[in-house]
Amino acid sequence: MIEDNRFASLVFNALLKRYKLQHHKILGPVWQYLWDASIRIYPGPVSVNVHGRRILVNNGHSYPLYARRFLHWNNPLIVLVHESAAALSRAVILVDIGASVGDTVLLLESNCSSDVRKYVCVEGDADFFRYLEANLNQPDRYELYKVMLSDSDSVMPSLVRIHAGTASAQGESTVPALSFDNLMASSGIIPDVIKIDVDGYDGKVLSGMQKTLELHKPAIIFEWDPSLCKKTDNSWKQHFDILTKFGYTRFVWFSKYGDFSHFMTVLDADAIERLAEVCLSGEHDDGWHYDIVALHGSSAVSDYRLALQEFAKHRRSWY
Repeated sequence: MIEDNRFASLVFNALLKRYKLQHHKILGPVWQYLWDASIRIYPGPVSVNVHGRRILVNNGHSYPLYARRFLHWNNPLIVLVHESAAALSRAVILVDIGASVGDTVLLLESNCSSDVRKYVCVEGDADFFRYLEANLNQPDRYELYKVMLSDSDSVMPSLVRIHAGTASAQGESTVPALSFDNLMASSGIIPDVIKIDVDGYDGKVLSGMQKTLELHKPAIIFEWDPSLCKKTDNSWKQHFDILTKFGYTRFVWFSKYGDFSHFMTVLDADAIERLAEVCLSGEHDDGWHYDIVALHGSSAVSDYRLALQEFAKHRRSWY
């Protein structure tokens, strides 16, 4: 059983309440010093309010901070789930790959709970998975899997903690991995919407779900971060190669902050390379990347409605 440290929780929440000081010319460095020092002194469990529910996270986890700073963050996922449920005329089964501590699930529970019938959460980081189990302890609604996903049943690089809220497959050692297709086959789950956020390994995960893409054509939302693709020694083109191979012809691009960027209905390799150059340059924004919704050509989900984000503009919970 995980228990939070009361004093560390107090400090963490106090810093979150004053997050706007982070970019203050004078007080910003003080705020950042206290944030970093608190994580260094005590990296363990703290309690915090996330989307209306009190949960446990590791001290310094970035989600509670980012959700407060960027109010459109993750809007594309909310809209995709809502529009998918509307198109199917039923609640969807959502698979969350890279579920971390359960923050994505809580986001959806607070904003479009009736649109989701079941959540399937996949997380490979052992520490994050402990929090995931503590925060989502209703087996009838949340199905949890501690497993690393890749393009096949083999091995992959171990996870390395980039910062308190992210782990990326950049380790020097290797760990066992499964393909998504085999994980789903063993569970009997047929997903309607799949969210992938695995910090540079998204293309590999997509490569391991080719049967799912061919047979079930789920809506996909994935993080496209050329910098992390490079650091994990993966291609930033693989995502598109796999998806177009199985009839995914509509791509809706959103900025890292959740704002609509552009459509891509014909795979434009030159544009993808230019966008990768922008991300890698570091000049446009720190850690610039995109969240991309991929829809099969036969999908009834409206990419136009996704771009407008009308449903997400009336979110009930921002953080």
